[in-house]
Amino acid sequence: MFGLDYVLEFLRTMFHLLWFTKKSLSNSLNIYIKSNTGNTLSVELDPKWDIKNVKEVIAPQLGLQPEEVKIILAGKELDDSLIIEDCDLGEQSILHAVRSKHKSPSITNLSRPLNESLKDLQLSNIVETPHDIPQTADEAEADRKRIHFYVYCSSPCGGMREGKLRVRCSRCKSGAITVDADPRCWEDVLEPHRISGHCEQTNCKVSNKIFILTLCHY
Repeated sequence: MFGLDYVLEFLRTMFHLLWFTKKSLSNSLNIYIKSNTGNTLSVELDPKWDIKNVKEVIAPQLGLQPEEVKIILAGKELDDSLIIEDCDLGEQSILHAVRSKHKSPSITNLSRPLNESLKDLQLSNIVETPHDIPQTADEAEADRKRIHFYVYCSSPCGGMREGKLRVRCSRCKSGAITVDADPRCWEDVLEPHRISGHCEQTNCKVSNKIFILTLCHY
């Protein structure tokens, strides 16, 4: 009976993998998935998929079940119901996949990406949206609902460009780290030891993190 259950679960997993990877992606994103075991996957994802779909695609390639996978972005474990296009991802962005220590996380453990969870927070000294970056009506409406960061790029851009707030371990430099709280002011981002975190990288027990700002398009 155990052997039959194992075969059925394997076939179900392979069906999900074939279904999602062979679907026609009219507006796909090429995303890198880094695991805490050192593997890096390059996958094509539909921006309309949710995080649960992502887990069903990558889990067999990591030798795990979808419910065993935890997806981390910018210090946050992402909720299964989150849609990829709402996660502040661009072409060749990096998501971190680690083996979850809990199969059924409680609702308090589920998170939204920083650009969503900070949308009601007024960070001091935030630079306004540069006027030289054109926006469509849809983009303007989306901007109203989320936080954006801007970085001065001296070369090759020569001006202000949209950036992404990311988090990495202060020791191993891995992005597979979860923070215990969202930043509530610029000091939380710029000064060390303001917010604690937990590195998910194998054999790394450091609790310090580093916030970094990177350009969206590089």
